[in-house]
Amino acid sequence: MLAAGTAMLAALLYKMDAAAALASVSLVGAGFFLLIGQELVAHAFNSLGWRYSIAPELAGKIKFKDVLLMRIAGDGVNYLTPSATLAGEWAKAVMMGSEHPLDERLSSVALAKITQTLAMAATSLAGICWALAAHLDFGRLGPQIRNGGWLLAAIVGFIVFLEVRAGKTRTESHAPKDKGSAGVWEQMKNVDRTMMAFMRLYPARFALSVACFLAAYLWGAFEAYWICRFLTVPVAVSTALLIEMLAVFLDGIFFAVPGKAGTQEATKAAIFGALGYNPQTGLAFGLVRHIREITWAAAGFALYYFRRRGQRG
Repeated sequence: MLAAGTAMLAALLYKMDAAAALASVSLVGAGFFLLIGQELVAHAFNSLGWRYSIAPELAGKIKFKDVLLMRIAGDGVNYLTPSATLAGEWAKAVMMGSEHPLDERLSSVALAKITQTLAMAATSLAGICWALAAHLDFGRLGPQIRNGGWLLAAIVGFIVFLEVRAGKTRTESHAPKDKGSAGVWEQMKNVDRTMMAFMRLYPARFALSVACFLAAYLWGAFEAYWICRFLTVPVAVSTALLIEMLAVFLDGIFFAVPGKAGTQEATKAAIFGALGYNPQTGLAFGLVRHIREITWAAAGFALYYFRRRGQRG
């Protein structure tokens, strides 16, 4: 997927004139300080979303600053590793520290993943409905949606295959054969029970978690608005919001591509084309956003490394 995404980016740069796209990116200049800095607001909303997915008795023991730093670090691991955004979730659970029960740590990151997915689905659905009402040219978005659909189908098929295979193994053995596997299996059941208990006992926190992640997604419209202004293609706030909603939808489809290689630029070119703008502007938009994302991901990955080294020390 990384190779395919990189090839897609190379093809886009060749087809749409790489020199012109890079010249457009250079127009941002000092604006990169604003674009990189404003992402801290999204990180804060995402951290609140995770914090609300943690049981109150455990959340009270962890400072918000620590939740924020762990969220940034985990996002960096997710972005830069080919793990379909799962390695960072395990990293977050590990960084919470062994003084907290493992099932509570794992259930908190799993619940945060669920509430974030619900927020992403709500944002995507709203964007699609808005685009349909505005009679957008979905012909330009069609290839992206179709390719993403095939990718999602392949991932789901692979997961189903693994689940069926694991189910047969459990049926044949009737129980884990060794103490270690039995312990892991029991631990996963504990995580499941903890998650169900949380949703039953704290429905308000569950809803607040969804709301915070939703706010983080919608905040992306602020960045979209300013990127367009820096690229000398000013748009209305409503247009920036629609760009972001459609971006959330397409980014969600291609979530498994490491570093959004190629997909960031391809999807933004398709969105801008569908909105009636020059697709090359969308390509430049994707490159600018990629620079911001890589900057934060690198910082998060470094933060994870130093935090883990501190924990081991």
